[in-house]
Amino acid sequence: MTKEDFKINVLYEAMKGQNPWRIGAIILFLFFSIFVFQWSWAEDTAEDELHSIHEPLVTKSLLLDITKTSNLHFIAVGERGHIVYSYDGGNKWKQATVPTRSTLTSVFFLNSKLGWAVGHDAVILTTSDGGKSWTRQFYAPDKEQPFMAIWFQDERFGIAIGAYGMYFDTTDGGENWNNKYYESLDDPDFGLPHFNDIGITPEKVLYITGEAGFVARSNNMGESWTPLDRSYNGSYFSLLVTKENTLFSAGLRGNIWFSKNQAATWEKIETGSVASVNSGIQLSNGDTFFVCMDGVTVHCQNGGETHKVNLRSDRVAIASVVEKNPNHLIAVGEKGIMHIGLDGQNIEP
Repeated sequence: MTKEDFKINVLYEAMKGQNPWRIGAIILFLFFSIFVFQWSWAEDTAEDELHSIHEPLVTKSLLLDITKTSNLHFIAVGERGHIVYSYDGGNKWKQATVPTRSTLTSVFFLNSKLGWAVGHDAVILTTSDGGKSWTRQFYAPDKEQPFMAIWFQDERFGIAIGAYGMYFDTTDGGENWNNKYYESLDDPDFGLPHFNDIGITPEKVLYITGEAGFVARSNNMGESWTPLDRSYNGSYFSLLVTKENTLFSAGLRGNIWFSKNQAATWEKIETGSVASVNSGIQLSNGDTFFVCMDGVTVHCQNGGETHKVNLRSDRVAIASVVEKNPNHLIAVGEKGIMHIGLDGQNIEP
């Protein structure tokens, strides 16, 4: 049995006998399981001794998230603990020194120096030098659960969320991470959903989105959470909060929904696509831009009222994207770093 056969078999066995609401979440892990999940065959090597391997083609490897602190400084994370950074607008990239080989799924920077990354094996990493070097704050491989997103309010308070309702917070910058359970989020018929993304509005209201149309809101910085009515029963992978306070939730089978009234009601953007939406950003001109599986991109205007769907010629899946300049985006995905235009096609760096 090859490693890829093993991954596919695990996915098949996981789907057998599942509650139908779980199927959407299992599909979510198709991207993170078949393309991402790394199986360690080195029985004699402790994880504490493992660092990501420096590879000459790391910028062409699977990368799952990217962020920026300026139009010159970019940081991306991905498989096998890979973290790369650029200080020249994405023209040249360097690989960071990283104390894990666990796949990393999300990265967040508070400022030009201080940032965090999370991923499989419930790993949480931090950097204080702009992403050049990293230290490990938390690691729990026995959980067999990945963190999917991390967010910080300031240098001390942050939240990390992930699969099967995993929720940790810190009040000391990550020196200590506290496992939290909220009964309000635990459905008696379904259990805790997978938490996939977290965001905050300009009014300091927090939202979490996840499995089976899950959306929850906190008006007190995570002290308590209120689940909201579901407008959609498929899984949300991405949450985008715009500066105009519009919420976008996106996920399975091309679904993008938006709300302009604090999630009281939602409207669906009819993308006409069945490609799952991985993430989205707000552009400097106020538009929003979403990247999907199968090379699909969605460019929304007028707060989601109008949109255009484009298809990359190579059908390469894109996991995350940031804006470098107007009409110039930097994306990451199954083939690493890509410079793309608003039509999703490759452009010169």
